[in-house]
Amino acid sequence: MTTCAVLRCAGTPTVVFKLMPGSNLEVPVCAGHKAVLASGARWMVNGGTGSPSDEGSEGAAGISILMGEDLPDHNRLIGFGVSRTIGDEPGFTVELDVDAADGQQLLSFWTTEDIGKRLGAFFADPTNPPAPPVP
Repeated sequence: MTTCAVLRCAGTPTVVFKLMPGSNLEVPVCAGHKAVLASGARWMVNGGTGSPSDEGSEGAAGISILMGEDLPDHNRLIGFGVSRTIGDEPGFTVELDVDAADGQQLLSFWTTEDIGKRLGAFFADPTNPPAPPVP
């Protein structure tokens, strides 16, 4: 018997929840969780190896949705700054404002221009991740 995809919910699914806008990747959920998800509750996918397909729901097996106390206690990025650096190797200096369990922290690092561009390309279109760098 299929149960709601929300972790620890034994409810009977009555509807599906689309995991990514514009995709066909969806999971079965109970009406109560569909309402909570639709109201803007925080959630994230756990497990599964599904990837969207144009032929309908695919890859939903093994996917569960984490909500509430099941969500990991990740640090959250709340702001950032980037500046180009010029030298023998062009790159970027990146400063991240992170809200962590022990308060707000500033993290700073330098990256090559190639890695910075690849990361930017991924953020611009996460459905099309860049190829790994050539060694």
